Amino acid sequence: MADSDGISERLRGILFIILSASSFAAVDGLSKALADTQSVGQIVWARYALALPVLILTTPRAHWRTLFKTTRPASQLSRGLMPLAVSGTMVLAVRYLPLAEATVILFSAPFLVVALSVPFLGERVHPASWVGVVVGFAAVLLVARPGFGEISKYTIFPLAAAVFFALFQLVTRRLAATGERAQTTLAWTLAVGTVAATPVALMTWAPVTPSAWLLMIALGVVFGLAQAFMVRAFAHAPAGVLAPFGYAQIIAATIFGMIVFGAIPDVWTLLGVAMIIAAGVYVARSQTS
Repeated sequence: MADSDGISERLRGILFIILSASSFAAVDGLSKALADTQSVGQIVWARYALALPVLILTTPRAHWRTLFKTTRPASQLSRGLMPLAVSGTMVLAVRYLPLAEATVILFSAPFLVVALSVPFLGERVHPASWVGVVVGFAAVLLVARPGFGEISKYTIFPLAAAVFFALFQLVTRRLAATGERAQTTLAWTLAVGTVAATPVALMTWAPVTPSAWLLMIALGVVFGLAQAFMVRAFAHAPAGVLAPFGYAQIIAATIFGMIVFGAIPDVWTLLGVAMIIAAGVYVARSQTS
């Protein structure tokens, strides 16, 4: 009975992480739809300012008073600024690149985390993980194909997003080791992001049509749901179980790009997608074995 309950909990966690990954893909899709008419500042602001109420509403009322209670405000503040850099560079990435390609390159972040965890966190990396890291970076090069085609110059944006995202994950690991609650860390991230993005949005504000407002509201709501789903996922299952399923975001981004934007990935991109998912799953498994 206990074993079946444990399996059921893990399945719930897997379901929530797939929902979260798909929601993050939708967030990038909505950002791409807005990128031609709205400023990067506006789009980033919409992600955070409209997601914060979603987080509060999906948090049990009994936890509202302690939602922002932290013993490490400076660490939470610095961590809260990093996703802004990820969001800003990814908005630029999806403005110029197909959704699938930008997402695949962003997912070089887990391999950067493995490589940087040695000097930054003093962690021991399983030797087999380095094989996955090499394959993962080869997949990114396959998708980006630097020097081939005019579009390659824009790969700097998702690559920068991947670096910021990797640093963000390293800081998150340090915070988690201090016992900070995931819900509190997420609340600080959205609050800091809202405060920091607001002046940038105001300085770069472009006229917003009613349809654009609907897209911006949807962007904030879906971003908030993506974060809430992620918190729920880790409440039901350990990170080692969930990590491989986070790559559902690449698959979802590919599907959204085809359906919404008519972007059909070429053979090299599809091969890169397969390689990076396989390498990511391999690294996650070798790190937890």
